[in-house]
Amino acid sequence: MVPGPARRVWAVAFAALLGGVAGGFLGASVSLYSYGSQPIDGGDVAIFVGSLLGALVGASVAAAAAYGLARAGGPAVGAVAGAIVGAGVGGALGLFAENFASDWVSAYGGNPLLGALVGGGVAGAVFGTAAGAVVCAVRPPGSKIKRVVQFAGLAGSVVGLFAGIGGGSVGASLAEAASVCPNGYFAFPRVVSGCDAGVLQGSLLFGMWVGAVVGAIAALATAEILTLIETRGRSFRNDL
Repeated sequence: MVPGPARRVWAVAFAALLGGVAGGFLGASVSLYSYGSQPIDGGDVAIFVGSLLGALVGASVAAAAAYGLARAGGPAVGAVAGAIVGAGVGGALGLFAENFASDWVSAYGGNPLLGALVGGGVAGAVFGTAAGAVVCAVRPPGSKIKRVVQFAGLAGSVVGLFAGIGGGSVGASLAEAASVCPNGYFAFPRVVSGCDAGVLQGSLLFGMWVGAVVGAIAALATAEILTLIETRGRSFRNDL
């Protein structure tokens, strides 16, 4: 018997929560051992990146695994297995935190607003996709697909707006975390000459705009794909 939507939603939410928390913790812990020749590579920034990537990817992988297993008829197994897989994948990303931090500084160190734009877009895509999936999971039975997709796009734009604020701030902060500031540019009271102490105001605007747009697109695409899969699966079962 296929479990109801409520049990699937709880399984996905439980797995995403544990996968995100454990993935972030493991990602930060693993990044402690990835020291490089530059202070930026093995210092606070690498630990921050490991925690961030571990949490985001851990929650995403856990939710996807739990959703697949829950649809197959095992929401309890999906919740536990999804959390374990998400935590493992998220923690493994700590191995790449050093390289990711260095590459980000190299790519956007001279233009932190571009880093904010990219960071806001990534955050909008991640949370917009999640919003689209949640809307599809909790939609009432018999609701029109067109309305569901439209509402998912609206929800994705709102979620992406707020996620873009965080993503833009993170992207700009990483871009300004040059190697001359081993503790990050908020290194008060050790503010080194050439390291701006404060918030890059434009990062918030850039992150909001691109986060809202990308979040809406990601949510629309996710809702369209999920509803299409469900519709085709229902038609296949009816043919049988």
